[in-house]
Amino acid sequence: MTNLFVGDISPDSYIFYNGSGTGYLESPGAKTSLPIEVTPGRLYRFYPVGGSSSRCRCVEILNNGARRDYQAYPDGNWTERDYSPSQDVSAIQIYYKSPSDTVTGLNFIDVTIDSFIAENILQTTTVKTGLTATPASKLNIDLDPDAERLIILDRESAKRLYYCKVSAPFIEIILPAKYGVDPLLTCIILDDNLAYTGGILDGVIAEITDLSQ
Repeated sequence: MTNLFVGDISPDSYIFYNGSGTGYLESPGAKTSLPIEVTPGRLYRFYPVGGSSSRCRCVEILNNGARRDYQAYPDGNWTERDYSPSQDVSAIQIYYKSPSDTVTGLNFIDVTIDSFIAENILQTTTVKTGLTATPASKLNIDLDPDAERLIILDRESAKRLYYCKVSAPFIEIILPAKYGVDPLLTCIILDDNLAYTGGILDGVIAEITDLSQ
């Protein structure tokens, strides 16, 4: 499971609902998450870690940049919440720690992706090894005979995931499991001598696999 929580805003602040999603007050020891990116229609689950929490106030960040109070969860001790964003939402912020709470962090999980991966691992596993399942994604590339370099990018961040000088017509690459769920890959092949124009294949989805098998 990948935790989508990436840290807290600074300085320490808490959310209060003011009707426009802009209610923040500084308070040492209070913790409100940085915006957590979400995809409309997916199911997310979040929960406090490291201690108890008595606050769960949320603000949604909309696709047009506006903000909106999300008042679905009352104050009071809580252990787990489910959340599914509507079509106009791009991110959410969560006030999850008052100064007197003992919680030390937050887990925010994409249940939709985790369920998809688990189902595919179950369907593709045919040999019982006794090992814990290790979900990943596998990309099989059948290269053009004239290709001399291969580059694979994360198309959302432009981060380079793989690079090599081509020495074989077929390459198998193991990547994190999320690349087997959404079309997040861009594959580029180049010819060193410029005799041929480079080729790009965009929006590639790898195959879900289990490294324990």
